[in-house]
Amino acid sequence: MGDYLSWVFIITASLAMVGGLISLWLSLSLALSDEVLGGARAQLISDTRRALIGEKEALLEELRDVSFEHDADKISDADFEELNEKLRAQARQVLHALDAGAESFRDEAEGLIAERLADES
Repeated sequence: MGDYLSWVFIITASLAMVGGLISLWLSLSLALSDEVLGGARAQLISDTRRALIGEKEALLEELRDVSFEHDADKISDADFEELNEKLRAQARQVLHALDAGAESFRDEAEGLIAERLADES
């Protein structure tokens, strides 16, 4: 009986390991491939978009820093208001640029949704 259980355990563990490796391979192949609906992946990671995302993250970090320094009384209220407004205006411009670049994705997504709904009807 003990010999039988050890073989069942070995077979079950082997199947689980093979299943895990297959799942890992599928995940990595999808993540690293350039084949995503209509080449959307290539547009998402374009240099311009990457730069805008980096700029957005830097601005958000700077906004947090300015707010922290104001809360710690290192920046006066007037300076805080000026810096805060300036950084928020820059962040709005970056977000608008990111949104403008996403317009084609919205159109593509709406088309896919309409197509899917038509198929289900």
